[in-house]
Amino acid sequence: MEQVISEIPLNYVTVKVTKSRIDKGLLAIPVSLIDIFPQQKGCIFIEGHEGVYEKKTYTPYTSTSRECRIGGLNDFYKRYEIRNKDEIVIQKIDDMRYRIVPEKEFKENILDVLSKFENSIDEIEANKYLKEASLLSNLDKNTVLCNEFIGLSKKEILPRKSEHKILSTSKESVPLSMRKILLSIYKGECQISGFTFLMKNGNPYFELHHINPLGGNHPKNLLVVCPNVHAQFTYANIEQSFDSDGWLRAVRFNAENFTVFQIIDTLQLEFKKEIHFT
Repeated sequence: MEQVISEIPLNYVTVKVTKSRIDKGLLAIPVSLIDIFPQQKGCIFIEGHEGVYEKKTYTPYTSTSRECRIGGLNDFYKRYEIRNKDEIVIQKIDDMRYRIVPEKEFKENILDVLSKFENSIDEIEANKYLKEASLLSNLDKNTVLCNEFIGLSKKEILPRKSEHKILSTSKESVPLSMRKILLSIYKGECQISGFTFLMKNGNPYFELHHINPLGGNHPKNLLVVCPNVHAQFTYANIEQSFDSDGWLRAVRFNAENFTVFQIIDTLQLEFKKEIHFT
């Protein structure tokens, strides 16, 4: 098994296929992955075209072949034009259901749905694409949002856009997708004081502060704050301290010092792809 840096914001597992198995319509499961498959010979269900599960023959490692195999994949290999040494993503859905996807298509689908989520214009659209990302990645929604936060934090901080009108200029608002990400990871609690309260609809109240008013909606330029702290950023005498990566670490309001809680300190910053060989 080889472990490399993932190009998408999640950890995942692939199997590198060989021509001999492709020709036989088989997928050989490496010994390193047999724990996620049944121990008895029989059938399992593989998610096929358009999400329909198809029954496939399954042979465990304890068989006379001494190889864990999924059979009946000729159509799969033909449909996706799988070639020798291509990588197949494997996901366990439950005890009998699995998903196998060509890595190229897997990455394209993930990046496409995350882009649509980031550009969602309303709550319904954002929830739709978040659900799709959760299903594609086989992760819960909060983990998807957390991973998206890490991915976005590695991007360049761009200037905040402005829309010029006849008598005024309005600054770009924080995208709905970013609000959902920050709500998920901070639970509405102020990064300075830890304070929040529940609104009548049951959701925690919070405001978002742009550290640099001219900077864009980047994780490093946004703070989850309560109204009192937000007002102090606007009206108090302040001093700010940043680390070498550009995260705000401390703030001083009128000679009173506060530490800034950054969730990034608690997160795994790099995603890995496990490549398993047959």
